[in-house]
This record gives sequence, structure tokens and C-alpha cells, in this order.
Amino acid sequence: MKHRPIRTLATAALCCATVGAQASTVVWDESVNGDLSNDGLSPTALTFGAGSNAVLGTTGTPGSGSSGIDRDYFSFTVQTGFSVTSITLLPNSFVSGGSSFMGIQAGPQLTVTPSGGGAENLLGFSHYDNSMIGTDILPFLGSGNALPGGTYSVWVQELGGSVDYGFDFQVAPVPLPGAVGLLVSGLAGLGVLRRRRTAGQGAGLSSY
Repeated sequence: MKHRPIRTLATAALCCATVGAQASTVVWDESVNGDLSNDGLSPTALTFGAGSNAVLGTTGTPGSGSSGIDRDYFSFTVQTGFSVTSITLLPNSFVSGGSSFMGIQAGPQLTVTPSGGGAENLLGFSHYDNSMIGTDILPFLGSGNALPGGTYSVWVQELGGSVDYGFDFQVAPVPLPGAVGLLVSGLAGLGVLRRRRTAGQGAGLSSY
């Protein structure tokens, strides 16, 4: 499609920009892995790991000679003990009209119809535009500042021409509660003290 060369360059730039830092992981790139599902009841299942998880795709109306809108649906699972802490709009994204759309629903399916039927099942949604590149849009989705462990489904749509998009889902361990953290620190301290005491006893025995 017309923006695929741009997306290829953006993928290379994304990888190069992170050399020397935490490398981004491109989980799915439609120009490489093929078209994401167009059916919300059967989204493309992706596997996310800790750190960066980039999804690159194309959505919208492909142009003359084609019919319908290329909507993209994919699901992902976050392991227990981890959460999605941000969803950043990547530099390869381009909006041809006023804005594009992204919605997210808990579970392995996106059951909302394209006309909006069942929208109450969404955790949240956001209209994004070119000015939001580099912005964490997770707060705009209305689903809080983090998505806890579980399975989620995403719906991406553009009603204008064919456009590229990229989202970087950051996955991080859930911080230990304060009391548990103190307990772990205390146990670690006891371990150090015990090792020192054992070392001291060994030194005393060797002096006789």
C-alpha cells in the first residue's frame, strides 16, 4: 500500500534509535508478517513480553478498485504480575483526516460492531492525530494508567485514506506492595548479617 515504504524506514529508524538503550521489539509489522485480522471476533493473537512491544499496521480505505474499510483487530496477553504501563504512538503513524480511532476491550475478542453497537463493552477508546506522535495515549483510552495482567483486544480504524500506524506497548513488572517490599528487604538484611556472623566465627576458629 502507498505508505509501506515509509513504514519500512520507520521500522529501521525505530530499531536504530534504541541502539545503546533498551531495544524495541517489533511484535507485528504488516509489511512483513501480513495483514492483521479484519474480524473483531477473531483478532490476530500476539504475544507480548516485558519491555517494548511495537505493532505496525495500515488501516483505512485502500483506494479505488477496493471495497470496504481495512479495520485492524489484534489481541495480546499480559502475564500475571506484569502490566501495560504505556501505549506510545510511534513516528511511522500518519492520519489523513481529522483523526484515527483506537479502542480496547478486555478479553480475547472485540465484540463492538463498526457502527458502535456494544460500545459499553470497551474499556476505553481514543481518537488520535499526527500531533500525538510520541505521546502515551493509554490515559486517553479512559482505562487508567496501567492495564493489569490479562488478555485484551484492540481495534484500529481510519475512515479516510489508507494510513500507517504504530503503537509501542510497554510492559513492566507490577511493583511489590510496600509491606512486601519491606519484608523482602528485611530478609535480605538478615541474610547479610548471618553471612557476616558466620564469616566472623570462621575467622575466630582459625586463630586457635
